[in-house]
Amino acid sequence: MMQKRQIKIVLDVIMSIALLFLMAFQVTGDKYHEWIGAGMLVLFVIHNLLNAGWYKALFKGKYSVHRVLRTIVNLLVLAAIILTGYSGIVMSRFVFDFLPIDGGMATARKLHLAGSYWAFVLMSVHLGMHWNMMIGKLGVKRTTEQTENKILIWVLRIAAAVIVVYGAVLFGQSEIFRNMFFQNEFAILDYETPGALIILQNLAMMSAWIFVGHYLSKGIAKISASGKTKKAESLYAAICIIAAAVVILCSIVMTPQRQETGSWGGTDAGENTMADSQTTQETAQTEEPDTEDTDTEGTANDTASEAVSASDEFVYITGGTYDMGSPESESWRTPDETQHTVTVSDFYMSAYELTQEEYEAVMGNNPSTFSGDNLPLENISWLEAVVYCNTRSEQEGLTPVYLIDGDIASGSVNISWNRGADGYRLPTEAEWEYACRAGTVTPFNTETSISPEESNYYGHYPYDIEENYFEQDNLSTQPGEYRETTVAVDSFAPNAWGLYNMHGNVSEWVWDYYGSYDTAAVTNPTGPVDGNLKVYRGGGWNDFAKNMRSAYRATLEEDMGSFNIGIRLVRNASAGSEDIIGTAADEQGIAGQDGAGNVLIAYFSWGGNTQGVAQEIQSQTGADLFEITLTEPYSSDYNTVLDQAQHDQNIQARPEIADHVENMDDYDTVLIGYPNWWASIPMPIASFLEEYDFSGKTIIPFCSHGGGRFGQSLTAIAKLAPDSYMGEGLSIHYSGGSSLSNDVEEWLRSNGII
Repeated sequence: MMQKRQIKIVLDVIMSIALLFLMAFQVTGDKYHEWIGAGMLVLFVIHNLLNAGWYKALFKGKYSVHRVLRTIVNLLVLAAIILTGYSGIVMSRFVFDFLPIDGGMATARKLHLAGSYWAFVLMSVHLGMHWNMMIGKLGVKRTTEQTENKILIWVLRIAAAVIVVYGAVLFGQSEIFRNMFFQNEFAILDYETPGALIILQNLAMMSAWIFVGHYLSKGIAKISASGKTKKAESLYAAICIIAAAVVILCSIVMTPQRQETGSWGGTDAGENTMADSQTTQETAQTEEPDTEDTDTEGTANDTASEAVSASDEFVYITGGTYDMGSPESESWRTPDETQHTVTVSDFYMSAYELTQEEYEAVMGNNPSTFSGDNLPLENISWLEAVVYCNTRSEQEGLTPVYLIDGDIASGSVNISWNRGADGYRLPTEAEWEYACRAGTVTPFNTETSISPEESNYYGHYPYDIEENYFEQDNLSTQPGEYRETTVAVDSFAPNAWGLYNMHGNVSEWVWDYYGSYDTAAVTNPTGPVDGNLKVYRGGGWNDFAKNMRSAYRATLEEDMGSFNIGIRLVRNASAGSEDIIGTAADEQGIAGQDGAGNVLIAYFSWGGNTQGVAQEIQSQTGADLFEITLTEPYSSDYNTVLDQAQHDQNIQARPEIADHVENMDDYDTVLIGYPNWWASIPMPIASFLEEYDFSGKTIIPFCSHGGGRFGQSLTAIAKLAPDSYMGEGLSIHYSGGSSLSNDVEEWLRSNGII
């Protein structure tokens, strides 16, 4: 019969192996993750029952520095495992789902994330402190001591040293320290690295902490054996602990936070948990929804093979007839995508998004947030895009397309389109969608649910993940890399007509003002003749897949830019027959008013973060404060409200608001706050916007989020209040931290509120 100590060592080894897989959620998936975790919890209980004598001896005998350290580590391991096990049971959907646990999900997630990484580190240190005993019992140490081949011994030592250094570097470069100290709300998982390599990387990081535990224990033991005083032991231990603390603090401070990049997008802890940051329950994507075949003679399908390269940059697009918009069966379609028949004429379109190098060569400056010659230009307004088109046309001896009447800098300007000109221009909305689809009738031109390997977007959230966030068996495409930046314009495979990045990377401005489609069959439509909002298409690097669909329409005021929006150039294949006049609305907003006038702060908050931001704004402005509440509030349970939020968004629900603003006409400016839920506004905000007339008012959004900033929420607001003006928004990461007051003050000043 095995001795008790040997059994405990075997249990330690098994739990260590289990730990490697528990820390590789992307390898095991949620179901096996739970079962491995439950099994490890059982083994840990057995281990502690066998170790009952240690607990009985806690208050007996003398405590050397060595014993103090071992005791502290053992008790911390116990606490970490209990914390991780408890939080895992609360979140369980497979092993412990029979338990009547209701609520506490958001708190459990935070505890589980921190506890699991503490358990990983502390168990590794624990193994290191008992390393000599373990390898001695397994016979490894004696075998090594008897080995006469010193070269082999040194090779093994060097290999071990390389593994330890590699593990330490991996650990330092990861987000683990931040996770351990509640700096992150979610674990950002790597789905690109092969599973076997992830396990080996975890083993390397474990080895680094085993090394720390082993040599900390060994060093103290040597000092004690040499007859040094307890003071020397204590000093050595203190130096080691202080050094570890300094390393941890430096790592937390120096580890770059995940960029809250993207012109917009995000969620906040608790209330912003609607899937803007990666959770520990990620996998996924879905099958395409059913779509109707369009096999009409003369459609895009008939011309797909006729698109030929006109040059290294531009592609000749043969015109045709197609169904613009989306069928009612398409998942996550919006009401403004009414399907209708459109015919477009031949045109040339650039195979690539405009690069920063191209823009800078013409304009002499580069407004982009990300820097790189072959990266797409971004952070450019629609008006600036028009100026670029004309300037480049003039430099190349072409006839400028746009006639600019007025001063763009002042915001009061009329833009006319000379359809007979041969210069560079923006595509119409109809041309853009026709070119993007390249003969397809599915939500994406890939014909299947687009993956992060096919496009640069918020890869954690592929198409239809919203309604499959917890039950992901129906999804066909796994969540993948979220690059958090733009990539080179020639990245990924082009569509069937040779056009790159029509989905993702950066969205692209088109000519049209935003408005309802004319559902009659039409040739070469150009959108409404005027309006407050211009359309951009295609989605960008920080958009969810649902907002990259071929039919999806996003909007923004024409004088505003974003580091999620760029341009793609078009030229006529033949001259048009008439001029199209587009009259730009005066861009007044805050700047067009005598100050901000009367200000109302209206907000919806679920977990409290948005409420905290609203209260800070109120304390700095003295403005009236109004909380948007519901007659039937959302559930306080994380899982339940997650489903409620995505369901309401999917059906565009309008939940009933409990209280109302009696004197909305008295306010000139409305600051609207909300958590980012599923990369858009919560539906109570939609109810609020539809209840009142915002014509001529200025809306200034503020949003709490967990990493994606505004998502497509600004577009959602603009569509619901098209006759309002939109000021510069403020996105706050979670509750804002110590910088909240300064961030709010700077934002208020930029909008002329204070």
